Amino acid sequence: MCAPRAAGPLAAASLAVALLATPAARAADLVVDASVRVEPPACPIAPLAVPAFVDSLRVELAGRPRPRGTTRVALIVEPCDTATTRVHVAVTNDAGAPPSARDVGLEDVAPGARPRALALVVAELVRGEEVTPAPAPAPPPVLATPAPPRAARALAVGVAADGLIALYPNRDTTLWGGRLSASLARGGWGLELFGEAAAAEHGYPAGDVALQSFGLGAAAGPRWVRGRFALAPALVGAVAWARIQGEAGAPDVRAGSGDDFTVALRARVAASVVFVRVLSVRAFVEGGYMARGFDARVDERRAAGMSGASFVGGLGLGL
Repeated sequence: MCAPRAAGPLAAASLAVALLATPAARAADLVVDASVRVEPPACPIAPLAVPAFVDSLRVELAGRPRPRGTTRVALIVEPCDTATTRVHVAVTNDAGAPPSARDVGLEDVAPGARPRALALVVAELVRGEEVTPAPAPAPPPVLATPAPPRAARALAVGVAADGLIALYPNRDTTLWGGRLSASLARGGWGLELFGEAAAAEHGYPAGDVALQSFGLGAAAGPRWVRGRFALAPALVGAVAWARIQGEAGAPDVRAGSGDDFTVALRARVAASVVFVRVLSVRAFVEGGYMARGFDARVDERRAAGMSGASFVGGLGLGL
């Protein structure tokens, strides 16, 4: 009879050792809805009823849009003691949102109201996890695009007609005529090609001298445009066929005639102002020297002609 009484305490001690040596099995997660799982506390002594908490959380999360991924709510009670009234809540989401956590104190909440109080806090954390957007993918590297080619400046074409006066002070000669020209301009530079004709008469005691000149030329140089006003200095070169015809004023005077080519080099300043659409009024002044001249002779002396210093002025209209 003594053996059984001794065996009872020994068996109880063995059972206690076995229970302590066996690790506690992890409780299964509790399902709130299709996207939320609750991991109950490992401590069997919780300051609230976990099933009631899950029911309250289900009510708080009802009706929200279907979120991305699955959210897991872990409840941790430490230390595992009947006096513990604080619950640590950890919320994670497998869609890439950063985890969140909060310590919830329930010491001031009546035991029957603790499940709903904790459910309100956890629902706020769950919604924060579900609305947090996943990190946006890194934008693709921006490749430097080459600058578009610079648009070619438009070529401007113009024509003009000018009245002309040509002065040769060394020969006391003034010719009157006209000039027709065509111009090309691009950017700040311009080129002009022209044709001209001029004529004059000069009287002497022995008779009269008639002069004609028919020439071609070119002018090139910079060009500045400000609104309706344009200024264009240029270098000018011209060649001309010149003819001089003498007319005797007395029977004993012998009249003669001749022709030859002339070459002129001058500098020019031209200005124009647009006054009606593309129609402009223009003026220019040229000054230079006759590289090859042609003169008349009266009484064996040089008289009227086109040589020496040369000055040309013009006034006209351009398009």
